[in-house]
Amino acid sequence: MKNKTQNTNILFLIVVFVFSVVFVFNSKNLSLINIVNAQLSPSLDGSDVPLPEQVKEIKQQLDVVVSPETPRPSDDVTISVETYGGLDLNSTNIQWLINGKQQLRGAGEKKFTFNVGNSGVSNVVLNIFPKNQPQIVRTFTFNPSNIDLLWEAETYTPPFYRGKALFSPESSVTMVAIPNFVNGNSRVSDSNVVYKWSLDREVQGDNSGYGKNYFKYTADIIPLDRTIDIEAYPSGQESRKGVGSVDLSTKKSFALFYEDNPTNGIMFNYSLGGQINLGSRNDSKISVFPYNFSTINKDLGLEYTWYVNSEKIDIPNNTNTVTIKKNTIEKVNNAGVLVDISNPTHIMQTTQNSIDFLFNNNQ
Repeated sequence: MKNKTQNTNILFLIVVFVFSVVFVFNSKNLSLINIVNAQLSPSLDGSDVPLPEQVKEIKQQLDVVVSPETPRPSDDVTISVETYGGLDLNSTNIQWLINGKQQLRGAGEKKFTFNVGNSGVSNVVLNIFPKNQPQIVRTFTFNPSNIDLLWEAETYTPPFYRGKALFSPESSVTMVAIPNFVNGNSRVSDSNVVYKWSLDREVQGDNSGYGKNYFKYTADIIPLDRTIDIEAYPSGQESRKGVGSVDLSTKKSFALFYEDNPTNGIMFNYSLGGQINLGSRNDSKISVFPYNFSTINKDLGLEYTWYVNSEKIDIPNNTNTVTIKKNTIEKVNNAGVLVDISNPTHIMQTTQNSIDFLFNNNQ
């Protein structure tokens, strides 16, 4: 009887020991579960407390838009920020600084506009202060520089013409970029500047690179307006990017008549047009000069076809000067002169002009 009672006591102790071990193990697991849940559950003030991986994800979901990305001097720049994730920027404290000085701060200040000025560096810092989360910082640097963009069409204009040779269909134009980058008291050499040319926003890679401050473009046979853009920055200083742009519109070729005076030569100070009354004069010598044709000389490559009173004059087709004489036999009192000018190698470069001469056959 005594042995039976001892065995019962031993069995009871074993059961109590096993139960204690199981209870302690479950208590530890429960504590671990509570810790993990505490990390993932909302905090007392209603904001989430993310793990480091979640903070990194928030930064990746931050969308910043800068407009314009490459401002010119005195341009207004707008920077706006938005998120696609769990961070509510509308209730988040946001700060904007320029060169270390606070410009704007407040909840939901997601957009900031400022003027870059005529010159100098503007370092913009965006600070976002989420509740119970690490601070998010973004920096932007603006150093606008204006680029003068000059262009010259490779078309003909007569001597002493004060206007600009214009860009016509099938003609060529050369663009030259003149940057104004300064380091200290010296201007940055053009050879140390990187240039990127674009035609209608399409980058012209073969024409871009170090020292390539010029770009040549030849128009298509179909007249189209074109936009040529240039971006440039000193080597190794891309934040100092400057921009320039030119809109090119093709213009038609045309021709003007000038008097070829036997004493003073061609009178470029005025052009002839409409009706010319010669009075008692027996003849008049005139020259026609083309404008905006792809030629370096009026006598090279162009063809001139002359008509008097609708009849073609039998003269060489490279002649731009004719003499109109009074018809004393048939007593004709007027002569209608027309010239047709064409460029055989550029079929879109063609023009006509006409003029009427009045004679007094009674004298």
